[in-house]
Amino acid sequence: MIALPYLSVVRFSDADAGGFLQNQLSADVLALGNGESTFACYCEPKGRVLALMLVCRIQESYYAVLSSSLAEAIVERLRIYVMRSKVSIDVLSERTVSGLHSDDMPEPAQTSSPTIPVPGSDRYFLLTEHDMATATDASLVAAWMTSELQRGITWLRPETSGEFLPQMLGFDELGAVNFRKGCYPGQEIVARTHYLGKVKRHPRVLNTTTGICPGLLEKVQVTSGGKAYDAIVADCVQSSGGACLFVVTRMNPDLAAEKVEYGGKAEAVL
Repeated sequence: MIALPYLSVVRFSDADAGGFLQNQLSADVLALGNGESTFACYCEPKGRVLALMLVCRIQESYYAVLSSSLAEAIVERLRIYVMRSKVSIDVLSERTVSGLHSDDMPEPAQTSSPTIPVPGSDRYFLLTEHDMATATDASLVAAWMTSELQRGITWLRPETSGEFLPQMLGFDELGAVNFRKGCYPGQEIVARTHYLGKVKRHPRVLNTTTGICPGLLEKVQVTSGGKAYDAIVADCVQSSGGACLFVVTRMNPDLAAEKVEYGGKAEAVL
């Protein structure tokens, strides 16, 4: 079990919790059964993603995993729209988000911690008490984060919040956007972009061996067939084995990336 300090969890409870989230997020939250989860985007009115969430229904409450660096600001913004709805929104600061594989899952009788399945994988998040979380070193956390980027999961941070449409980050491929559900902030722009096929920028994951990590929103160039394409860094994880960059670029998704250039240095892409 790996403690993941870059993630936090928010609980939405009371009678209108599901309906409130249905009106605020891009996923069909009301379709979730008990114990089921979905990725979802929380967008601003122009359709840009403020935060990626993993929402799970547990009994009559909903738990949302999201970036720790965004949690407080997102909760503060959501509370503005509660109005007369019967919903309580709480950052569970006493809980640690820990990651583990299905083979390592404890038996239900061995834990009372809420469990959130990660869609499309054999992974789970366990919301443990702080004193129950397994301490880990930075290399294990970096390895987990790298595997997330390789699956197209970037949780965003204050620098990248509000910068990209869901499709630019590939969040529609994660199942985070339901194009048949009702309105939510930014829904008209997100849907129009989808149906008109006007998304010109796409995500690309680049793995290098040097471990050089450009800053968030820094510009890099990706080379394919002798031609260079501009790209913007949306996320980057550095480890002893190298670096994993999650970039947004106009480069055709079918082209193979050969090199990435940053700061005057060119690195081979694995």
